[in-house]
Amino acid sequence: MTVTEPLVLPDELTLALDAAGDSIAGPRPDNQDAGLASPRLVAVADGVGGAHGGATAAALVVERLRRSAALARPEAPDLVGGVTAANADLAAARRRDPSLAGMATTLTAAALTTEGRLVVAHVGDSRGYLLRRGRLTRLTADHTLVQALVDSGAITSEEARTHPQRNLLLAALHGSAGDVSGLAVSALPAEPGDRLLLCSDGLWGVVPDETLHELLAGGTSPAETARTLLRTALARSTQDNVTAVVGDVGVSVGGPAPPTSVVGAARS
Repeated sequence: MTVTEPLVLPDELTLALDAAGDSIAGPRPDNQDAGLASPRLVAVADGVGGAHGGATAAALVVERLRRSAALARPEAPDLVGGVTAANADLAAARRRDPSLAGMATTLTAAALTTEGRLVVAHVGDSRGYLLRRGRLTRLTADHTLVQALVDSGAITSEEARTHPQRNLLLAALHGSAGDVSGLAVSALPAEPGDRLLLCSDGLWGVVPDETLHELLAGGTSPAETARTLLRTALARSTQDNVTAVVGDVGVSVGGPAPPTSVVGAARS
């Protein structure tokens, strides 16, 4: 992707996200995913560690990010600080309830500054994508064993899709010291017309990038696109929870901010 300078807008105009998300349990009895859609920050967390533990981990992280985004200066949201605080919340929850000792969660989050930058923070195997001018680009690299094998040339990308250890994570948020050091952080200039997709592996694991591209470019609203993505994952027999958050970058001219919504375990 070509990196350009941030877009310069008149003082009365800023960039903001028109974002919406949806989350379903899929064929599983419980939903351990959580998502956040807001004008400044979008996020998806996929909990692991059993029904209670996984849902708790994902919900705690998304709730902390929601609160951090509401308090942050819009021109410079502290995404890493929010993730650090969320990881501390996990540690506190584990101390209060020993049954949560094995919980953890993936996280992919993107913050949009009023100065026109997208800051992406990622750990685990949830993913972030950017559709810009008709081209779909993946913004994150999975922190998994199979991705490491693909990177080393030991297996192909196609072999990775059916590898028996494809769900083995190499990094996640557990509430442990050092978790945040595994966070991958990047930044790029945002453009009006950009479309972001953040999703759990229940979506990308069964829906190929070509189909994601087609659905994201379909011209429907973020809310309808998220619903269509989930229906497509179900039609392709996903075996996991599925969460998708779609955010469109646009120019804001003031007025009331769009609502913030949480989905999945965070909504419980």
